[in-house]
Amino acid sequence: MRAFSVAFLALASLAQAHAQDKIKKPESASACTYTISSGDTYTVSGGDALCWRVPPPSYKEYTLLHCDAPLFEELVRVKRGDSRCNKYEERQ
Repeated sequence: MRAFSVAFLALASLAQAHAQDKIKKPESASACTYTISSGDTYTVSGGDALCWRVPPPSYKEYTLLHCDAPLFEELVRVKRGDSRCNKYEERQ
């Protein structure tokens, strides 16, 4: 009887482990979103770079942001025309 209960518990544990492996994990977001002051929302694909204009008095500089979905990562300050920027955002 004891051997039967041990075998049953072992089989139940294996079945539970197998069922947990089959549970689909939610996929992480593959894009970043941002909203400007007018309320418009925009999406940037994961891995893309966005250059955001620095507030006054420094209108000639941009902040290089990398979309590491679902959030942006601030990398460095750049000038307009930098080859690392996929998109420029002029609006605040």
